[in-house]
Amino acid sequence: MNYDELLQKSNALRLKTPRARYAPSPTGPLHLGNVRTALLAWLQARLVGGVFIMRNEDLDTNRVIEGSAGRIYEDLRWLGLDWDEGEDVGGPVGSYVQSERTALYREALDRLRALRHDGHPAVFRCYCSRRDVREAASAPHQYGRLIYPGTCRGLSEAEEDAVREEKPDRIPIWRFWMPRRRVCVQDEVAGEFCQQLDEEVGDFVLRRADDLFAYQLAVVVDDALMGVTDVLRGRDLLSSTPRQIALFEALGFAVPTFWHVPLMRDESGERMSKREESLSLQTLRANGKTPDQVVGRLAHSIGLAAPGERISAQDLLGRLSLDDFKDALRRASDSDK
Repeated sequence: MNYDELLQKSNALRLKTPRARYAPSPTGPLHLGNVRTALLAWLQARLVGGVFIMRNEDLDTNRVIEGSAGRIYEDLRWLGLDWDEGEDVGGPVGSYVQSERTALYREALDRLRALRHDGHPAVFRCYCSRRDVREAASAPHQYGRLIYPGTCRGLSEAEEDAVREEKPDRIPIWRFWMPRRRVCVQDEVAGEFCQQLDEEVGDFVLRRADDLFAYQLAVVVDDALMGVTDVLRGRDLLSSTPRQIALFEALGFAVPTFWHVPLMRDESGERMSKREESLSLQTLRANGKTPDQVVGRLAHSIGLAAPGERISAQDLLGRLSLDDFKDALRRASDSDK
């Protein structure tokens, strides 16, 4: 199906039933933090009687490890999770693999190029390197990163020609011209989170110089064209959500409900990462841990099970109400702030 057909299909699906997703990147084995997010996303989908989607976010092909996606699916099934749509089970709005959806991202960018907001284009070509942005005297910082200072924003045709002549080997990237507005997320777990987009985020990248589409565009297009109504993910992505809402709205998409859950931490209080092989699901399986032990540990870490309790994913689902689930996530979120 093309872009318009997928949009029509996904809009019809999202009106019929809630639709949630888990979207791992196949760059290595799942650590327990990833697995807990998958478990929570599955629980949320099942508690509302919704469809659960498994999406392969392999957009950054340079980081993909061959065979990793299949091992992730195997690990999650071993844990007791299932899904209704995905790369390995099919579904009505596939492909469910990002690297096979680049034509959709290109169409979305083309539609943004045709738009104007606040009297200016919605997107623009940028010829600045990372070094250019870093060295810009006025470049502000937010959330530990540089904010683009607007160097190429609003260039006239003649000015852009001059830049191309000055930098003949520079392949431009595409940026979203951030509107001057404040966007607030009413998150189901984290509560209200607001950003002044032009000051705190700036004009962000949609397509890179290597022709790869940026995560921010791909995730919005995928969620919209898969009819996703609920996005449960780690709280590290909360600060990306206002800009994603701006993209949803610019493209005329319905905005999903967001659930940003606390990150799982190791014994030292540090965020878990894929480098910690001892905390990967594959390693735990190899060391003889059972699914009930792992689910119990994950559920206890978020306030859904007693210490040392062993419980299957299905039994955990069976004893939870949606209100119990929300309350536990909110308590964990409040204590992690």
